[in-house]
Amino acid sequence: MLTLVVTGGIGSGKSEVCHYLETKGIPVYDSDSRAKSLYDSDRELVERISAALGCRISDDSGKVDRKALASVIFSDSRRLEALESVVHPRVLEDFIAWRDAHSGADIVVMESAIFLQKPLFHPYVDKVVLVDAPIEMRVMRACRRDNADEQKIRARMAAQTFDTAAADYLIINDSGLDVLHERTDMVLKEIVKQEKQKNMKTNLARILSVSGQHGLFTFIAQARNGIIAEALSTKKRTALDAHSRVNTLADISIYTSEGEMKLQDVFLALKEALGDAQAPTSKASADELKALFAKAVPTYDEDRFYVSHMKKVIDWYNEIVSFASLDFVTEGEEEEVAEEEA
Repeated sequence: MLTLVVTGGIGSGKSEVCHYLETKGIPVYDSDSRAKSLYDSDRELVERISAALGCRISDDSGKVDRKALASVIFSDSRRLEALESVVHPRVLEDFIAWRDAHSGADIVVMESAIFLQKPLFHPYVDKVVLVDAPIEMRVMRACRRDNADEQKIRARMAAQTFDTAAADYLIINDSGLDVLHERTDMVLKEIVKQEKQKNMKTNLARILSVSGQHGLFTFIAQARNGIIAEALSTKKRTALDAHSRVNTLADISIYTSEGEMKLQDVFLALKEALGDAQAPTSKASADELKALFAKAVPTYDEDRFYVSHMKKVIDWYNEIVSFASLDFVTEGEEEEVAEEEA
C-alpha cells in the first residue's frame, strides 16, 4: 500500500484534489474533520486536553467546547503547543487504525494542511503532494468559500508556510476544475509509474554512471554513435556519444582487505547496516561516512577506498533506493535478459 499526503494552504484547492481522488475510489483521511470527530467522541482525549491546558474545555455533554478551546489557545503559543502535543499523537493513532482498515487499497491519502510542519507524521507517509495557487486567487477563493473578511484570511495565510522543496509533487491550481483534475491525474499516473518501477528488480548491468554527469542513468538502447540513456530520477532521455565515459554499476567494485567487493554487495551491506534508518547524504561528515562503511563493510581498504569514494557510493545508494529497488536481479536472470535482447 502506498500512502500519500495531500497538503496545501487556505484556498489552494487541496480539498478538491482529495474529493476528486475519492471519486476514483481512493480512500482519503481528512485530518481536520477526523480531529473534530475525536473532540466529540473520545472522552479520554477531552480529559487529557483539559489537563494539558489546565482548564475545563468541555461542554455539559462531555464534548470539546470549540469556542472555549479557541479562546484558551488564541495568541498563546505555549497552550497551542500543549494542545498539539496531546491531539496530534491521537490523530496519528486514529490515522494508523484507519489505514489498517483500508489495507486492501493500493493507495490511501491523508489530507492535512499542517503535515510539512509536523515531523511526527512524516515516517507514515510515502509521498507528499503539495497543491498551490497564486496568492490572490487563494484569497478570493477562501473569502468566497468561508464568507470571511479578506484581512483575516490573509492573516491566516501568513501563519502558514509551505516549502515546495519538501514536496515530491506539485499541483498548480490556477485554472478551472477540469484542468485541476487533469493535473491531478498526471501526478497520480506518475506516482503509480514510479512505484511500479521501484518494485521491479534492479539490474545494475543497465544502470550507468557517466563521467561529468550528475546522477545515474538507465540504458535504453544502442544508437548510431553511442547509446540512448534515461536519467534514473527525472526519466529524461539523452544521447551519449562514443566519447562519453560510461560505466555500469555492475562493473564497479570497492577495495577491501579480502579483495574487491561488487557494488551490489556493498549496497546490500549498507542496507543491513542501516536497518530502518535512512542513509546519510554525501554531505555528511567524513567521520559519519567512515563509521557507516566500517559497520557495513568492516574490511574496506582505508588506503584505497577514500571518503570521496564513499560519497559517490552513498549518492548512488540513495538514488537506487529512491528511484529503483535494492531487490537485484540474479546472475541467472541477467543471462535470461541478455538472451531476450539478443
